Amino acid sequence: MKTSILVRSAAVALVMAAAASTAFADGDKYFRLFEMQAMDSNHDGAVSKTEFLAKMGKAWDMQASDMKVRGKMNADQIKELEKVLGRTLSSMSGS
Repeated sequence: MKTSILVRSAAVALVMAAAASTAFADGDKYFRLFEMQAMDSNHDGAVSKTEFLAKMGKAWDMQASDMKVRGKMNADQIKELEKVLGRTLSSMSGS
């Protein structure tokens, strides 16, 4: 998968997160991926593009595993990933 598609998907997920009002479900396994402490892998107090994209890649892998996707996701699978990330990130903006 091309990096540009992953970056575009990440951007869509962030836009959805800003607009979403869906409540955070307890136990959402994606929630901890995007906490500052989890994203800041080198512990320098900031999140680089590389660190952020690593977590987006981890989210992709987790969702692909749940959906038993091998290699590429189709449009419906990407929409489902965007929903999951939108719900997760929007729940964090309220904390």
